[in-house]
Amino acid sequence: MRSRLPNTIGELTSKDRRSGGLWVSEIGLYLLWFEFLAISPSYELARRHRSGENIETDILPADFDRVLAVHDDLGDVQKALFRLWWKDVGLKHFGHQGIPPEVTRIGYAKHQVQGTPDLSADVEQFFEEGWVEQGRQRTLLLAIPVGLPEGKINRQIKKQLAKVKAERRKLIEPVVKYPLVGQRHHRDALMRYLRMVWFRSAWHRRSLWRVGAHAKISTTYSPVLDPNTDKISDADRYDREMLTIIASRALLRARMIAENAARGRFPTHEKCPHALEFDFRELRQRIHRRNKWQDKEIARLNRLYADG
Repeated sequence: MRSRLPNTIGELTSKDRRSGGLWVSEIGLYLLWFEFLAISPSYELARRHRSGENIETDILPADFDRVLAVHDDLGDVQKALFRLWWKDVGLKHFGHQGIPPEVTRIGYAKHQVQGTPDLSADVEQFFEEGWVEQGRQRTLLLAIPVGLPEGKINRQIKKQLAKVKAERRKLIEPVVKYPLVGQRHHRDALMRYLRMVWFRSAWHRRSLWRVGAHAKISTTYSPVLDPNTDKISDADRYDREMLTIIASRALLRARMIAENAARGRFPTHEKCPHALEFDFRELRQRIHRRNKWQDKEIARLNRLYADG
């Protein structure tokens, strides 16, 4: 079973985060969103429906219109490579307009014995341009004597920031159609849940603890159990039971994440009222077709690039 992404997170660079006046802070989460859409039962029904296939209405979720709306925006992820999809589709729906917030130099006051420097034009330009492009963030204006030691400057800046109330030190998130849900995003956990689904689809007839051991779903129990062993020891019974529970919970969370993703909410494993069940046998075939298509498409593009 190949548990790989079409473009791994490590291969994505800062250049992928910005294009055409749009930007995101962390592209890796959208790669995972893309992959969870690919395993979502509801999103697959939307793809089949939009391709013209007749689907029995009794198997459609009650909120299928919502899934269709998301599919109309984000498109078919079964026959798509992430980087190309991101450039043509993803960034348009996930990206913020303007530029990322950053510390900005507004002006520089030279030493002078008489008179005072006039930086009003620099300040005005910043608030008319850079400040707007960065999302009209709460901004603290400081006068920094650049001749001070760097350590002293840093300490005094921290002291000034500490005087600003915590609720006022949060970035203003630009409005996007599909924002990320929540403040803390555990990318490693999302990857484990996704990997668990991949392995379960490949080995849907095996004991769940064996699949959990293969998928390394638990840092505690997966390493101590051999998923290929024929001899079942009573001494391992507790570990197998615990790994079964952890693997089952991971599959449930993965299903909720995938089904919420199909409805425009990611990453969250909150209960999705109209979530469909995984059909692991069908999903195995779907993943196989998708991997096969991606391999052929990557080879085609490589040949095209070489010939060009």
